[in-house]
Amino acid sequence: MRFRILPVLGLLLLSGNAAAEAEDIYIEFLWSKTPTGALARQQTRQFVMQGQHDHQVCVAANAKPTDVGGLQIEMLDADGKRVSLQQHDDYRGSKQCYRADLGADLAEAGAAGDWTARVNLGDGRTQTASIRVDRTLEDSPQFLDRGQPYVAGRPNYDASIPAGQWVGKLVWAMDVDPQGRVTHVEVEVAEGVGERLRERAIAAGYLSLFPPDPARATVPLRWRRTLQFASE
Repeated sequence: MRFRILPVLGLLLLSGNAAAEAEDIYIEFLWSKTPTGALARQQTRQFVMQGQHDHQVCVAANAKPTDVGGLQIEMLDADGKRVSLQQHDDYRGSKQCYRADLGADLAEAGAAGDWTARVNLGDGRTQTASIRVDRTLEDSPQFLDRGQPYVAGRPNYDASIPAGQWVGKLVWAMDVDPQGRVTHVEVEVAEGVGERLRERAIAAGYLSLFPPDPARATVPLRWRRTLQFASE
């Protein structure tokens, strides 16, 4: 994956359906709420309706707090039916995460599949991003892909690093046990800004979640993630 630093946001962006950008709006999905001061977060391709999961939808429109007229987050199920609508009048444009409302109070659950999060700002800007949603994790086709994480830990942005220094490369490897737990993480390549993100990459590795696979008892899984950074 290749990443770039947006001058407007100063955020690292993930390609794929776990995040979306349109001009200066960024949407990200997290498996659980990130503790204050954490070095990494649990970026996810998957939500589940059942269970005690604190799934999050994160939105960033501006690098600094400004008046954007508030925020609406609308969740649409795989059939395009509205499942929930959140209103956040105090939203000020900088990155903020909110609990994902998957319609748990509805008499009938939303249709499983690829859901859409639609973000509307009071200043007229809008954006959408898709996320897989199933009733249980075991129902998900992503959970059947034993060689890939359904939650990939991601290093948090380090605001102390100037935007012009976000150039480099980072590769880290994770060893995964038969239960899907990461048992060891090591950084294999750290160039440029990647050298300053070593500790964050290791923390991100241990946050990753994989489906279980008994075959790993005889054939261990080592999974690598690569980030490349280029300032603009």
